[in-house]
Amino acid sequence: MNGMNPILIVDDDPDFCQVVIDVLTKAGFPTLRAGSGHEALNVLRHTKCDIVLLDLVLPGMDGLEVLRRIHELDEHAKVILITAFATIENAVNSIKMGATEFLTKPFRINDFTTMIHRTIEEIRFEGKARELNLDPLLASLSHPIRRGIADALNEQEELRLTDLMQRLSITDHTKLTFHLKNLMEHGIIDKNRNRGYILTQRGRMLLSGLRRISMSLGVNGHVKVG
Repeated sequence: MNGMNPILIVDDDPDFCQVVIDVLTKAGFPTLRAGSGHEALNVLRHTKCDIVLLDLVLPGMDGLEVLRRIHELDEHAKVILITAFATIENAVNSIKMGATEFLTKPFRINDFTTMIHRTIEEIRFEGKARELNLDPLLASLSHPIRRGIADALNEQEELRLTDLMQRLSITDHTKLTFHLKNLMEHGIIDKNRNRGYILTQRGRMLLSGLRRISMSLGVNGHVKVG
């Protein structure tokens, strides 16, 4: 895609990296590759990469430490953690370290390319929020899945995890929990006494700002994530 910064793939498995590079190249995305955390950080010191695909298990320096250091270099970089062992604990730790998403091996190519396009949309929304000088917490709603959650809870007062999975056409409960935890960390949603998810007052206020961004970008404020 013309004018787009390269996507950096950080993984010590050359075969896996080549598959990812082939998929991204076919989709029109420029790419770079690093085989370790140290190599990735060296690349990022010299090259702007808006998206980093980062393996959680790397030689010498684990993925979460690399993630922390990436955000020291570029706080706006979107890091997608790659893992063969997706757990709630991994999801929570990833959120605390600033990951935007995580990808479970093995993955379907369509799911992968959809994730990349979602991340690019997230970057556009965050950039517009900064341009309009809106609440920085809007960054939490820049991801289409998180916007979809907030939108669903705005329309219906309370939804449980299974309700949200069905509503957003998400089959991986760990992935959905990742985004729910992110929204709860930022006080955008909460759980009530019935263990259902609800939108907070702060969340409703942020949705108003979200509509301003949607209008500026010429897109619909309601989000389809499936």
